[in-house]
Amino acid sequence: MDRGTDQRYWDEQARTDPMWAILTDPVKRGRRWDPEEFFSSGVREIAAVMERAARLGLPAARRRALDFGCGVGRLSQPLADYFEAVHGVDISQVMLEQAREFNRQGERCQYVWNSAPDLRIFESRFFDFIYSRITLQHIPPLQVESYLKEFLRVLMPGGLLLFQLPGRSVHAYRGMAARMANRLARSLNLLHAPVAMYMNGISRERVISLLQNHGGKVIEVEANGDAGPQYESFLYAVTLR
Repeated sequence: MDRGTDQRYWDEQARTDPMWAILTDPVKRGRRWDPEEFFSSGVREIAAVMERAARLGLPAARRRALDFGCGVGRLSQPLADYFEAVHGVDISQVMLEQAREFNRQGERCQYVWNSAPDLRIFESRFFDFIYSRITLQHIPPLQVESYLKEFLRVLMPGGLLLFQLPGRSVHAYRGMAARMANRLARSLNLLHAPVAMYMNGISRERVISLLQNHGGKVIEVEANGDAGPQYESFLYAVTLR
């Protein structure tokens, strides 16, 4: 999958209906998200995430956090209430422009454009906490695997990585149909046709094996419904061995 195509896709989503592109509630389509309601959902989500982190006893420090696939900053801003600095990363420069406009945390939130299939913009062992939800499912599997390795590279010892990722499709035929629809969706979107978002996943067994083979320690894996009825979906909690 061409990264330029990815960027054009999400730039167009950001221009058309950015909040719905991030939280695809069907009743909110057509710019029906109220910004206060939208950002309040991020405050609640991060509060729950930090409760989970406290239960796990991680991260050991709260200096720098990464919000991967930050969009317009729904999660970056509440993360700044818990960490000294938050870096929001996204492939869409249009999303990032809006994130900076919405930002109420000043320099505690920094928004960074990254179109590469890696995180070379950050040095190794840079982040105490990494969070990514409903983002990796929109990225082709080979690139997801690259990012998972990079998450482990930039994670501090004693840090915590929390990410959501779909697993197998519920039915093989549905999975094949979804892949065909995904390819068509990307093409049609560039013609400004209303289409479904690209979706994909990696089996739980493959994800755990990859993490363990690159220095990760999988603390827990929890099933959730973030990918909808077509896919399994899991939230992974990981630290370094």
